[in-house]
Formats: sequence, C-alpha cells, structure tokens
Amino acid sequence: MDVKKALLKRVAVWTVLGVVGGGVAADMLWRQKGAQEQTNLRAQQTQELQRLEAQVKELTDQLAAERLRREALERSLSEGRK
Repeated sequence: MDVKKALLKRVAVWTVLGVVGGGVAADMLWRQKGAQEQTNLRAQQTQELQRLEAQVKELTDQLAAERLRREALERSLSEGRK
C-alpha cells in the first residue's frame, strides 16, 4: 500500500512539473515568436513609409511643376491682353 501511495505521489509530482515546465516553455516560445513578428512588422512598415515618402515627394514635385506652368500661362495671357 505504501508503494502505491509513493508511486501515485511521484506520478502527481512529475505531472505537475511537466505541466508547469511545458507552460513555461510554451510561454517562452510564444514571446519569442511575438518578438520576431514585431521585428518583421516594423521592417514592413519602414519599407511602406519609405515608399509613401517617395510618392509624396514625386507628387509634390509634379504639383510645383504644374504651378509653374500655370503661372507662365497666366503671365502670357495677361501680356497678350495688354
């Protein structure tokens, strides 16, 4: 009878240790995976931001060129009326 109790106690202790150890290991893996995903997301956001900055610069340059053309046209029209 004492052997059975001792065996059951060992099984219970090892089961608890296994569950706790498995939980800790799973938590570590989950945190590590989360950190990797954050790093990847930051890299993607940086690339997207650079792409959008280039697009804004291009549109700003196009707008400035269009403004110059419009001003030149207005000047030539106003000189033609004189």
